[in-house]
Amino acid sequence: MKNWFCYALLMLTGLTNMVNANGAPDVPASPLQIAFLADIHLHDPYQAAEGLNAESLPRDPVTQQPLLLRSMNAQLHSTRLFNENYWVLRAALTDIARRGIKLVALPGDFSDDGQPANVKALNRLLNDYAERYGMRFYAINGNHDPVRPFSRPGGKKDFLAAGGSELAVVSRHHADCVARRTPYCTDELQEWGYAEIADTLSAHGFLPHPDDMWFETPFGTTDFTQRHWQWCDDDNVSDSCIAMPDMSYVAEPVEGIWLLAIDANVYEPTGKLSDGQFKGSGNAGYNALINAKPGLLSWITDVARRARQQHKKLIAFSHFPMADFYDHKAQEMAAIFGPGAMQMARIPSEDTTTALAATGVKLHFAGHMHLYDVAVSRHKNLLNVQVPSLAAYQPGYTVITLSQQQNTAQIDTVLINDVPDFTRWFALYQKEWQARRAGSVSPWHADILDVTSYGDFTDAHLRQVIRQRYLPREWPAAIATLFAQHTINEVLVSTGCSLAEESRSHYLQPYLPMNALHLADDFYRARNAGAMATFSLPVAFYLRMAELLSTRQCSNPTTFTEPQQLRRLLMLISESVTRSPGDPQHIEYAFD
Repeated sequence: MKNWFCYALLMLTGLTNMVNANGAPDVPASPLQIAFLADIHLHDPYQAAEGLNAESLPRDPVTQQPLLLRSMNAQLHSTRLFNENYWVLRAALTDIARRGIKLVALPGDFSDDGQPANVKALNRLLNDYAERYGMRFYAINGNHDPVRPFSRPGGKKDFLAAGGSELAVVSRHHADCVARRTPYCTDELQEWGYAEIADTLSAHGFLPHPDDMWFETPFGTTDFTQRHWQWCDDDNVSDSCIAMPDMSYVAEPVEGIWLLAIDANVYEPTGKLSDGQFKGSGNAGYNALINAKPGLLSWITDVARRARQQHKKLIAFSHFPMADFYDHKAQEMAAIFGPGAMQMARIPSEDTTTALAATGVKLHFAGHMHLYDVAVSRHKNLLNVQVPSLAAYQPGYTVITLSQQQNTAQIDTVLINDVPDFTRWFALYQKEWQARRAGSVSPWHADILDVTSYGDFTDAHLRQVIRQRYLPREWPAAIATLFAQHTINEVLVSTGCSLAEESRSHYLQPYLPMNALHLADDFYRARNAGAMATFSLPVAFYLRMAELLSTRQCSNPTTFTEPQQLRRLLMLISESVTRSPGDPQHIEYAFD
């Protein structure tokens, strides 16, 4: 019997039942609510442009301020947007304020890469909403903030120039600035480490808020200089040790609720610790944390024990997932795409999830993957909710509503579709597109600039990333070419299917002439958004395709070189779409 997870229910009525036409939510005032905003990746183009040669940069069409924007070409090769996050974060915070939600958790990657310009801009924005609406923010670090545990030079080579080309902008101590390979240098783009980030955002979780009823860290102090683990090289020589920061904390913002913020970053050294060089933490996560931070696990276990004893509702959040976000399909995916594809290295092992469940944490909100997913541990005693990113399809945030009278909660994910001003810089991207075409550089598809909603923008972005990144990098080359150049009918024939009997089928026949990339689009939509995905083809099509692939109708000879691999992929796509309601937009949860 599941003692905590009553049932999950897909909200068939969609977002219109969550926000009415006037933007006012229909939410009772009495229950306590906490919003989770993951993977904001804020980049402030106005702040980042300060101090640079304004003549080289594009200008805001409304204010005429210089802007430091990443190019659209850069955005279309990334799993996330870079620029429009500036607008969608404001829209999300305004929506949260309209709902009367006062507590907001930020499970990491709240900045682009921990740059001073972006961390300071985030701090100003959070201060503003805190002052105007009485909101309190609880941030914890992600692998982008910081990129490495200690500050280092930073910058990018694909910022948008005034004429539509790309230019490099880096910090003053970056190799490209020192060697004068670029004249555009600003320390606003260095990558801050823990100390600078925590100090700047100290009012938003890293230190106790004046209204917190209780606050604790694993180190028995709030002093940033003392919040670290002692890591030493194997030779155990004193000068081979470093203090590895850890900003974990637990706070009681209101009576009876404990918010456990876990700093799950693990920065493995590239050589000796004394060298001061570290890998990024993106692929480490809890698989690495189990061995790298045993003291943190012990503290989490103790916090969970005390929460039970004191009858506190413990809600944990961190940047990294605690459970399998691919619904135990990793083995099938690896057989098709290879073990290094689709960020499968980031999946917590079953042993890791079991160890985390053994700490006593039962409810955890995560980010990192830029997708929405609901997963439970093997013994059904840990629920992991992957909060969607504001910077990817489908954009949104997650809210937990706690009943004051009962030991229950509702978990809802809110989609952000309408974002004021998100098209504001589209004319600058149009100029970029024209410059690429004039320079005989392959332009991206300009139809992304025809969208009328932010939700559609993220969908168009995803479709372009599939074509620009996922297919060429992760798919078997022959299958990627087949999908790009052929129809669904031709792809099915390539598996050995005979479709003569399907000519009158209203499930398949109307869609067979469509380009097969529609199948790829729907696969990634299902992966990213679960029950909130919208598809090019109806679910009935995928049910019939899966049924067809299991019959003798699809056992004919074919000239395609990898028919079995292709068949496995089509079955995976069908299962991903048809099972997407398994990650519902609305969940009922019961605390012990």
